[in-house]
Amino acid sequence: MAKILEAIEITKVVGTIKKESIVDKVSFSMEPGEVLGLLGPNGAGKTTTMKMLLGLTSITSGEAFIFGKKVPSIASREGVGFLPEAIQHPDYLSVLEYIKYHANLCGGKASSSDIDSCLERVEMLDCKNKLLKDCSKGMRQRVDIARVLLSNAKIVFLDEPFSGLDPCGQVMLKEVINSLKKQNISVLVNSHAVGILEDICERVFIMNKGKILVNDSLPKLLNTTKYFMSINFKDTSKAIEFSEKFKAQNLECKGAKVEVTLTDKNVIDDLLQASAVMGGKLEKATPVVLTLDQLFVNVLKRGES
Repeated sequence: MAKILEAIEITKVVGTIKKESIVDKVSFSMEPGEVLGLLGPNGAGKTTTMKMLLGLTSITSGEAFIFGKKVPSIASREGVGFLPEAIQHPDYLSVLEYIKYHANLCGGKASSSDIDSCLERVEMLDCKNKLLKDCSKGMRQRVDIARVLLSNAKIVFLDEPFSGLDPCGQVMLKEVINSLKKQNISVLVNSHAVGILEDICERVFIMNKGKILVNDSLPKLLNTTKYFMSINFKDTSKAIEFSEKFKAQNLECKGAKVEVTLTDKNVIDDLLQASAVMGGKLEKATPVVLTLDQLFVNVLKRGES
């Protein structure tokens, strides 16, 4: 299957005297209809990566292609939809006027039915004659989602799209993204709403300090099963002794109880045998399913160590 987007070691260097790579040799690709989540702390280089792919800022080195067309050519931007994180809205326009203005920018006048359909999908049809200056941040976000939908894009870039949306708005946007996927439209989502990304993405990549630390499918990333054990000892001294003996396993001693989370099943038997010799009794042993939030934190901690 042909890749709809491909980035090959794209790098962004800023500064004249003291040069700094804010995006450092980032490589990834996207298939048609794929929803890819872009995660990372503030300043990781996520938005800059998007802007390079969109031709909104220059690529210092490396190269990128959209629809097989080299970025930043005009051809690479045809069929691309973009929702920036921050937009300066023309307050004097109504919602309808704003949508029509952007439709014209996309190369043609949209029909009234198309506009109404897009506004209805974001639950803003009843507000189409409302001035933007009278719309809340969440309402403006919905309008801009409608604007992106109206562009008939084949790949959509969403930069913090859940910001400002209430819970109902977040559910609406999740439904919109899932509908785009069903239409074979690719979506690159940059968001701090990690729990939501876990629901909508097939794959994520995690950035920090301009580098990609992880890039893989969610099922594979989250299939790192851990095992939680709680062992009771007859007295606190035995629990402490056991914890000291196996401190490499990051045991936590709570009085006469020892708790540990392991990724290696082979270690479990060793710990149970050793604890039994010291009078320990297994109280609880359960598998722990990794969440995207936990993966995100763990990856960042490993990257900084």
